[in-house]
Amino acid sequence: MKTKNLATGSVCRIFLALACVLVCLKASAADNIEEIARLRAAADSLHSIGRTDSAAMIGEKVIALSEKTKNPTLIVGANSSQGVFLRSLGRVEEALGCYEKALAIVASDAFRQKPDEEAIEEAATLYVNLSVFNLDMQQKYDAAKNALAAARWVEKSTDAETRSMTYGVVGSVFTACKDLVNAMKYQSMAYGDALESGNKEAAFRAAAYAMLVADRSDKKTEAELWREKCKSLLPEIQSMMAVLVYYQAECSISLVNNDYKNAIEWFKKILALDGMENLPFVQLDCYGNMHEAYAQLGDYRNAYDVLLKGYELRNKLWEEEKSQSLQDITVKYDAKEKELALAQSQASHARTLVWLFAAIALLLVLVVVFTVYASGQKRRRMRQYIQGLENERRRISAELHDGVCNDLLAIQMKVQQGESAETATAMLDTCREAVRRISHELMPPEFTYASLDEVLRYFVSRQDEAAENISINYSSSLTGSRWEDVPDNVALEVYRIVQEAVGNAVKHSGASEIAVTLSLDANNLAASVVDNGTYHSSDKKGIGEESMRRRAISVGGSLEVNTADNGGTEVILTVKTP
Repeated sequence: MKTKNLATGSVCRIFLALACVLVCLKASAADNIEEIARLRAAADSLHSIGRTDSAAMIGEKVIALSEKTKNPTLIVGANSSQGVFLRSLGRVEEALGCYEKALAIVASDAFRQKPDEEAIEEAATLYVNLSVFNLDMQQKYDAAKNALAAARWVEKSTDAETRSMTYGVVGSVFTACKDLVNAMKYQSMAYGDALESGNKEAAFRAAAYAMLVADRSDKKTEAELWREKCKSLLPEIQSMMAVLVYYQAECSISLVNNDYKNAIEWFKKILALDGMENLPFVQLDCYGNMHEAYAQLGDYRNAYDVLLKGYELRNKLWEEEKSQSLQDITVKYDAKEKELALAQSQASHARTLVWLFAAIALLLVLVVVFTVYASGQKRRRMRQYIQGLENERRRISAELHDGVCNDLLAIQMKVQQGESAETATAMLDTCREAVRRISHELMPPEFTYASLDEVLRYFVSRQDEAAENISINYSSSLTGSRWEDVPDNVALEVYRIVQEAVGNAVKHSGASEIAVTLSLDANNLAASVVDNGTYHSSDKKGIGEESMRRRAISVGGSLEVNTADNGGTEVILTVKTP
């Protein structure tokens, strides 16, 4: 009898222990789910204010936590969001990897069998993200296909507001793909579901887009019906951004129909909206379109006045941009100093960093960001530097187009209004000086009058003259084509890659000879930079290599970097030109 009681007690203790384990596991899972929701909200907020690099770092933590839960819906949502962050950072291959993980789950039979509301929403969001990604890559067929998949998933949702938001995005994708039939279909469905859910603001936006699509489809009567729906909802709309969508649609319709007088009135309404001072680029767009509309009507006085307002705003934005650039430079060099200090003390402080990571739970995200930042500092700084150069080049090019063209229009209007020759001459001098200044700021200016072969030959000759104890030579060959046939974007990227490779060889390899070659055979373009130097162990890999590879990929090319054990490095770029 005693033995039986002991056995019964042991069994009870085992079941009690199992029950405790199950309770702990459920509590842990619940904590993970709550933490995932909190981190996703934080990542979305960071992404919305432009701090996408920080959002992506948090996204990695969300993926790790979601995989621990083994919940397929959470894993899909985590990878879908991370794909958006990585795509925004230009890390396309990594973004595709996240999307593929999410798609593998969504396409499985287990996921498709009786999905709950959350699973439906995450699947629809995934396909919407893929659709927008395809649009960015100019793959309109795939964009439309994924938009349709998003619509089919959200059809299963019982939440009218979720359906409305998804249908609205799907309709916009079809508009971008110029499939106006499907665009109208899904904007109409978005409008209906928005009214069903009581979201009049969403219904108002859907009606505005539907009005625009109907007009583009040359269905004026249908467009007028949607306009009346917008007008009936307008008094109840509080959101400035929703009203802006409607006004912009009306502006677009008026401009397409050459109704310049009406377009001007709509632009005035946009500029009068409360909060428009926080949207300077929208204001600038309004001024640009308004001065063209006034010019088309022959009202040159108002065209000139609006043009001056645009100038004033553009100059203000330019000053702010230059100020921001100076701040970015300061941050970059401060970060460099921190990196050097970290490298010097890394060994002695490794244990301290580990202890801090484990002990200060509230600073978990900050430590993750810092650790990743320290390990990838050099690569990220190089990428930011190159991106900054390209942003500056695009800015100056835009100024050349917008500023000089507008100056010439002002001169034309002055002449038509009978201004004196002295006034026109003074304005021409100002315009000429602007062109000279801008042209010298473009990088490299040689491309405005020389071919890729000539620019590289000149670049190498300058480097050879400047380099001490280094012989830098250049040679080129041409078969069945012309250097002028190389597209401008390809020529610029080839120039940048050669520039980077030569700079690396001069600075880091200790080479005495560097050979640069360029060849064009039909549509096969090849460039190589060969040196006889030896890189230090810390410099042998990664010096600008990532930036050169990204540039090669951007023009459909490939890059090889070969370093011999006994010295000598060869950088080979190959590109297929149209």
